[in-house]
Amino acid sequence: MKKLTSTMMVLGMVLAAQAADPAIGRLPNGTYYLKEEINFSLKAEVAQELSPVGAGRRPVDKARLRGLHRAAREVVAAHSGAERWLKGEELPARVAAVGEQVPKLARSLRMQLHAGEDAAQVVEELKQNGDVAWASIVKLHKPSLTPNDARWSEQWGPERVRADDAWDVPQASTTERVAVIDTGVDLTHPDLASRIVYNRGFGGNANGDCKRDRRGGSSIDHGTHVAGIAAAIRGNSIGVAGVVNARIMAMGCASWNSSESEYYICCAADAINDAVANGADAINCSFGNSSLESDESDALDNAQSAGVLVVVAAGNDGMNVDSSPSQGWNDHSWPLIVSNTRDTDALNASSNFGSAIDLAAPGTSILSTVSTNNAGANANGNYAFFNGTSMASPHVAGAAVMVKSMNPTRINGSAIKDCLYRMAEDLGAAGKDSSYGNGLLQLWPSFLSALKEADAFVNPDNNFFIHTGTYTFPYNTIPGAIAGNPAGSTLVLNGGSDSSDYHYPAQTISSAVTLRALPDRSVLIGKP
Repeated sequence: MKKLTSTMMVLGMVLAAQAADPAIGRLPNGTYYLKEEINFSLKAEVAQELSPVGAGRRPVDKARLRGLHRAAREVVAAHSGAERWLKGEELPARVAAVGEQVPKLARSLRMQLHAGEDAAQVVEELKQNGDVAWASIVKLHKPSLTPNDARWSEQWGPERVRADDAWDVPQASTTERVAVIDTGVDLTHPDLASRIVYNRGFGGNANGDCKRDRRGGSSIDHGTHVAGIAAAIRGNSIGVAGVVNARIMAMGCASWNSSESEYYICCAADAINDAVANGADAINCSFGNSSLESDESDALDNAQSAGVLVVVAAGNDGMNVDSSPSQGWNDHSWPLIVSNTRDTDALNASSNFGSAIDLAAPGTSILSTVSTNNAGANANGNYAFFNGTSMASPHVAGAAVMVKSMNPTRINGSAIKDCLYRMAEDLGAAGKDSSYGNGLLQLWPSFLSALKEADAFVNPDNNFFIHTGTYTFPYNTIPGAIAGNPAGSTLVLNGGSDSSDYHYPAQTISSAVTLRALPDRSVLIGKP
């Protein structure tokens, strides 16, 4: 990715209260990592022996964990799901519901090494331990932000994706959570503060707050800017309007990289796991990932299992994602990868592209919230224009939460993906293409209204054994849907992602129900 630059003078001073930065190593391929920490997971049978999650649960013997490797100084939980298991406490219902005796999320741990040890060497030895399922270095990721000198007088992104039209459809719920895994979010910003319901720090951060010092330039403001795009408060007479009315989870992952003189994002796997365990509905990752480590792949598995959509930035190298510093995101099927468009709908020249792109969204000259940094409190908030796929990604993350909020019990992560694809505006070559993926993000009021009104979804080609009426597992017959729902229900007949041909046989409908269709595809009852 392109190197961040800043017009801010970097002064040779650091706030006195600032914690010491962790030691940073660098692999021959240029990847930065925490030099004295390793993420690892215990094998299921080993974890069960140490502490089952049922009635026999107990605090885990830390001495046994330290004995996994001579270099281990301590083994800790880097996220709350593992923290509860280590203490012998009951796991969050969302974690326990995975179905394993000790779920993968709960047994993913952090090994802190003795001073002077090198994680890159120790991790290879730890992988050979028979009690260990996998072990990974803790990589640092560069925020997907490009420098910006332009100044615009309006906020064009929400209007282009039709969020302003979508606001006419009141959300069924405003309690959904978008997790911002980034450099931290200004917990006191007047356009964000009342929406932040959870914050946690990783990689040496005390909490999810943004850093406030003079050395990081615009990288200090990155997480706050991302959070504002997704969910800044609208209608409060100040600042900007985020895409969705939702709760913000501020996951502070900033780690100072002195080699590059900016903040990088570390411990992403732990932050994803923590967000999943604590109720995230969508997770935004506006940073590159050159290759997936085992801990990151496992965390994405956990998000997918829990139905939590992970939205990621494609990167700003002007090249194919699969040859770029962000190619790791495409090593897993779950992340939704977003490219960056200009206000003309053209792809920004810096945006990555390729077959990995899932959606495009506004990411050029985007006005959003930034931190107070050292300037002092501002009752009206601080704002700036940034460019990059970092800015495109939270437009999609906010839209994802809006889709979920229309019908929270019937729409999960895979359903959100499909709905976003169905609403997208097909730009570029017809169908999925290398610039816009499935198209430019759009939020159709008529589509969202149908989602909101649905008491059940129906799809004639749903061949799953499970027919619950959710978007993912719709009924496959109209009589089945009528039998499963009370009189007066609204049945949306073209839900689900398995078909684009919604033909039903001729039939008599004797119950008082409303039949609806999402506006992008027709429905025929009584095939000619």
